[in-house]
Amino acid sequence: MAVSTNGLLRNKLDREYFKLGLALMIERLQPQTIVNYSRMPDDIFGPYRNNGPELIEIPYYAFSARKEAA
Repeated sequence: MAVSTNGLLRNKLDREYFKLGLALMIERLQPQTIVNYSRMPDDIFGPYRNNGPELIEIPYYAFSARKEAA
């Protein structure tokens, strides 16, 4: 399963909707792996890190480029 938190983390309401949708998706679809494009904050993905699907983070390109430039 592929998801993205890109553009959703700054707004509290968007963040909460994503968190609720992720929980529902995991419950209903029971994916073995979730690939996320962008950051994977603990308040959203933490409950699934040790018991749940494998979580794979693909860094957001602009974030990666800024780290390399520093």
